[in-house]
Formats: sequence, structure tokens, C-alpha cells
Amino acid sequence: MSLSPSPPRFLFINENIGGHRTVHASFRRIFAGRDDVEVEFIDGQDPGLIGRLLRAPVPLLASWDLDLQPLRGQLVHSWNMRRRVRRRLAEGGIDAVHLYTQNTMLGGARLLRQIPTVITTDSTGRLNVFSIPYRTPTRFTAALSKLNPIFERPVLKSAAKVFANTRKVVDSLHSEDYLMPPGRVEHLELGIHSPYFTQPLPTRDEAGRPTIVFLGTSLERKGGNLLLEIWREELREKADLTLVTLEELPAEPGLRVINDLKPGEGRLWEILAEADLMCFPSTIDQAPNVILEAMAAGLPVIAHPNGAIPEMVLEGETGYLVDCHQREPVAAALHRLIDDPQLRTRLGRAGHERARERYNLSDSTEVIVQALIDAAQQEASPETAAMTGNANPSKVAKHFEIHGTLSPRLRMEWEELAARRGTRFSSRPAYAWTWFETLGKGELALATLHRDGRLVALLPLHSRRRLGITVHRLLGHGLGTIGEALAADAEALKDLVAGLRQQGVLLELTHVPEDSPLLAELLVGDGWMVDYQRDETCPVMMLPEGSTAQDLRSKKTLKRLRVSRDAISRDHGPVEFGVIRTPAGLAACWPEIIAVTKAAREADEENKLNLLAGEYSEFGRRFLGEEAESGNLLLLLLRVDRKLVAVEVQLRTGQREEAWYIRYDPAFAKLAPGHQLLEFLADNHDELGVYESDQMIGTSSYKMDWQNATYEVGTVCASPREHSWQLPLARGIRFASAGAHQQYREIQPKLATLTGKLR
Repeated sequence: MSLSPSPPRFLFINENIGGHRTVHASFRRIFAGRDDVEVEFIDGQDPGLIGRLLRAPVPLLASWDLDLQPLRGQLVHSWNMRRRVRRRLAEGGIDAVHLYTQNTMLGGARLLRQIPTVITTDSTGRLNVFSIPYRTPTRFTAALSKLNPIFERPVLKSAAKVFANTRKVVDSLHSEDYLMPPGRVEHLELGIHSPYFTQPLPTRDEAGRPTIVFLGTSLERKGGNLLLEIWREELREKADLTLVTLEELPAEPGLRVINDLKPGEGRLWEILAEADLMCFPSTIDQAPNVILEAMAAGLPVIAHPNGAIPEMVLEGETGYLVDCHQREPVAAALHRLIDDPQLRTRLGRAGHERARERYNLSDSTEVIVQALIDAAQQEASPETAAMTGNANPSKVAKHFEIHGTLSPRLRMEWEELAARRGTRFSSRPAYAWTWFETLGKGELALATLHRDGRLVALLPLHSRRRLGITVHRLLGHGLGTIGEALAADAEALKDLVAGLRQQGVLLELTHVPEDSPLLAELLVGDGWMVDYQRDETCPVMMLPEGSTAQDLRSKKTLKRLRVSRDAISRDHGPVEFGVIRTPAGLAACWPEIIAVTKAAREADEENKLNLLAGEYSEFGRRFLGEEAESGNLLLLLLRVDRKLVAVEVQLRTGQREEAWYIRYDPAFAKLAPGHQLLEFLADNHDELGVYESDQMIGTSSYKMDWQNATYEVGTVCASPREHSWQLPLARGIRFASAGAHQQYREIQPKLATLTGKLR
């Protein structure tokens, strides 16, 4: 397929149930104001009489939760939706599809694989069965819920990207139930569309009689009856209550009931503007939009700490999280907010800021649109033709090979692939090949895949004999680097991994990120036994355009660093920062750098590696020289009275840098050189063109103090199934052969039988 002429056209498919209906109403308003994309909507419909009969509870069985009613309801809904989507796609003109959620197209994986697809979801079947408002879980619920992933998994895996609205859903998708590759799942808090994100908040009279607001279709299921009881018995004399619900109640003084509000209706914001606080005591909701809507309108919120609600409401900062199974905590929180109008205002404003910055649907819509564009463009690119089915795979010549030498041609191809697809300096030949030439042991084993004569995938390996078996490891391992495979597209990586399996390669790869596409392919690919052990945390500094050190650290901390600079300046001379990027600058500064690393080594009680001296001297000089020649080197320098006292070696890939090596003269430890260099980077990153600083392996205090994100890395031990006996020898430990992912492979033939018709 080719991407439609500008603007692209997307199809948004929605379950149209509960809060999903509200989200799609907001999507419609957002896209109505855009002319860069065209969006069509297909919303779920009433299933009709036959559909209602097919999904109806079965007497007696329902009381034990044995009738599979929720799953049957989703399958009925999906059957109708599949017919409508198939008809629309047959008409043409759609570049990509967005599902909200996977449950709207169960059984539709084959159809979705014909079109680039992105899925957004707020739950999984395994999670949802325990929070269905009209069902009570029983001792049979957990066992029967294992059927849900059988229908969900093919749909999820047909998507180029899956956005999970909560961390809990992310974890569920990565679990043995769904086995989604980490790189394909992303946490995205969907958020809401509110006029108060661009307009001033409503003015509230702190001296007036406050109003409590509740929004929920059912008072019983959403905790509204508990709130009504507390208000009648304890709060009637000092607060009014507004209930927005589908139920009808008799009139009472101080009580207002609104039961004609439709999802997505703008009148909601008028109702919230007239309130002073929200109480939403539901114990079943996972990520209710009503909480975000109240926060956006500047209301403090009282809610139960369930699902993603603790991610929304910050205890004591934007509201209160209390046990809504009990009356007393709810009543106490209500009294506290009603009696303290200034507290209501402070928490409400903080909630508004949090909602505006973190839960703006316009922002998350942009993320979804970009994912749809990326999926459509990847589908259209010649490089991915074999993967998407737009070229005849039989006409694509593929060649896998493990090279024991590096020819000039292969090195050139390697450099070109790394420049196009690399995200780590460790996958570039400047690092990996230089390491092997100067420090490496064993035999070179560059695994490559060529497609129609062009290099499209490479894994830089070397092999050594251990305990009588041959183990393949990444080039340059052990020097604090993060490993990756280079691949032009997902199909290239898949074929590369398949080639490794066919050659019987035993892998032991250190410092592989948990979201690595290579790890994901090993886990979901056929014929591999895999053990992955997380063992390190890597801090990251995210540096958005225009941000400074003040966005990362407190004024008190920055003042303390400034005082340290002033004190050193008085006692030793001026403190200055510098940057080196060029080969000439590196050569001129090299003797000073070696002097600093030597001073640090002599005072080092931990016996850290000196990666620029001794046996590493030739490697460090050549590696950094080549990176400087390529324009990837970034050295941060700290000088006192023109003498170099600290240096941090950073390697760039695009707008991202990896901090590989830092050393300082211990005579200037009181200056806190690590903190000083990171403050300099944070204040000057726009000028340097750096917007992400990966501090890599290690959780030194100064790294953790400056980080605002982290990721995990670990060791991958993988063997083709027919050689799985080698794993215990390679790891030197007893290998737990099954594990979650291996259990899945054992039952895969049975699942294929069950789901064959759905695929």
C-alpha cells in the first residue's frame, strides 16, 4: 500500500461503552479543529435482539460466574463490528486504523493484519474480569478468565503499537498471559479534553456554602449511595450535594439530581464549575475520566485507591485517597475539605495543573496520530515490503551469515546501517570492532542478514569456548555499555534471529534493555529457550527543549553547587566549563584527560576500570578518535584555574547522548564535579543539541539525583530449543527451563487449534 495523499485518513473504531463513548466524543471535537489529518469513526452499536440473547446471563451458572457472559458479550459485539469494518476497508482510502480497545475486534486479527493498526486500551480481559460492576467474582473467575487472552492476543499482536493507559495494564500485556513484546507496548495516559486547559478556571466563593459533586451512572455500583447517606446524616447542614446519575431520586433541600446528561455533553463543565469538591467513592473503577474532569475544573477529589486512580490523585496534594469500602474515612475526608476552603482551593489548583500537564487528551491524541503515521509509512516503505506483504516474499533474496573477519565492504555497510538504525554507540564499529581488535578474545562472529544484496540486520558478536560449549557474546561487553542489534525493520530482525537459531548459536548477552526488540523477538520467536534476568538500573535525564537545571533540581541544591564553585574560585582560581567535539580538540586535551584519570585511579578504593589508560589506552584513544571523526563525540570538561579537574565522555546518537565514562581529580571532590557537569549539561543542552542524557549502567548518587526517568537492563541467555541443555552450562547455574514464556510455547499448538479460525 502507499500512504494516501496528504492529509492521511484514519479510521477510529470504538467500543462505545461507558467512558469509551466520552473519549470518542472528545476525539471528534479535537479532530474537528485539525486539517492535517482526516478521521472517520465507527462506533459500537446495540447488538439487536439476537445479540442480546447470545450475550445474556445464563441462570444459575451466572451466580457462580461460570457462564462466560462478559466474554460472550464482547464476542457478539466484535462480530458485528468486524462486518462493518470489513465493508469500510473494502471501499479503500484508509491509511491506518485505531482501535479503542482490542475487545471491539476480537476475532479480527486477520483483517487487521491487512492494514496498519494502533490499539489503545484501558484494561485486559485478565484484569477486567475482577472489576465488572454487574458481576461478583467467584472461585471460578480466575480460571475461566484465562480464555480471554486466547481471543485478545491475536488482535493485540496485529498492532504496530499498543498504548496502555495504566502501568497495571502495561504489566498485564507483558505478562505470560499476553506475551506482548516490550518495544511494542507504550504507557500513554489518555486523558481528557477540557475547556479549562485553555480557559481560566471558574471563580469559586470560598466564603459561600460548598457543593459536593458526584458523577456515576449507578449510585449503587459507583458508591453514590454511600455518599448520599453520609451527606444526609452528617453534612446536610453545611454543604449541598449534586448527583449526576441515570437514576431518579425524590427532591430534598440541598440535593440536586441531574439524570439527563449525555456522554461528551458540554454541560458537564458548567456543572463542575458550580461545585467545590468531588467525591467519587467507587471501588470498582480502574481509570475513571470523571476524576480527571473534576481535576481539570479545579476540584479537589476524594476517591478510592484502585487501578490507576493513585496515578491520577496525589494523596494530600490534589485530593485524598481513602478506603471507600468504609464510611468513616470517606466522611472524614469530606469534613476536612468542607471545613477548610483554602485547602480546597490549593488542592484544586494543584489538581488542575496536574491534569493539564499530564492528562491532556490533545497531547495524547498527537502521540496516537504520530504512531498511526509511522505505522502507515513503515507499511509503505520498500524496506518493509516483505514484512507487510506488499512485495512477493519469494522474490526477496535473503542471506544470513556469520563472519569471522571484517572486510572493508562489510565495515562500510555496518557503518551505514548503524547511522540509519542505531540507537547506541556500542553497536557502531568504532566501538565494537575497535574493542575486538585491541581487547577482544575468542573468535569474531558478526551475524548479518542481507536482503537483495543490502545489509539490513547485524548483531556484533564474538565467540569463546566455555565449559566445553561455544558461547556468543556482544562485542565490547563488560565496559558499561548497553547492547542492541541493528535492524532495518522488524522482518529483518526476525530473519536475523531465525538465522542464529538455524546455526545453533548459544547467546549470552549482557546489559540488554528490557524493552529491547532483540529480546522481544527471542521471546516470541519460534524455537528458542530464553532466560532473562534484570540486573541493572539505568538513570536517564530527559531534557525537553527550553528546560534547564531548575526543572530537575531544587533552588537549594543549585545554590549549594553555586556556593561550591564560588568557594573553589576563591581558594584555587576560576571555575570554568568546556566542550570538546573535534579530533583536534581531543588530541590537544588527551594528555590532560589521562592525567585526570590517573589521579582518580590512584585514589580509587573501589578499583574501577580506567578505560583510557593501561591495557585500555589504545582502545580508548582509537575509539574516541573515530567517534570524533564521525561527529559523535561530546566531552564535557571542568577546569579550575585552567587546569582540567573533571571530564565526562559522552557519545551522541542523534539528539540523544550516552554518558560512558566520568573521572575527576579527587583533590577537588568538594566541588562535586559530577553534579557540576550535569548542571552544565542541563543548562546548555539546547545549544549542544542534546535532549536525552542516558547515564547508562550504575546508580551513583549524583546520577540518581538528576534522573527523571529510568530503565532496566539485564542478561539474556538464549539457546535454540534443540540445544537447550547448554543453557545451565552457559549460565553456570541451574536453568529453570519453563518460565512464563516457555510455558506459553508448550501450549502454543493447543492455542493454535483454538484460535485458528480467528486468525
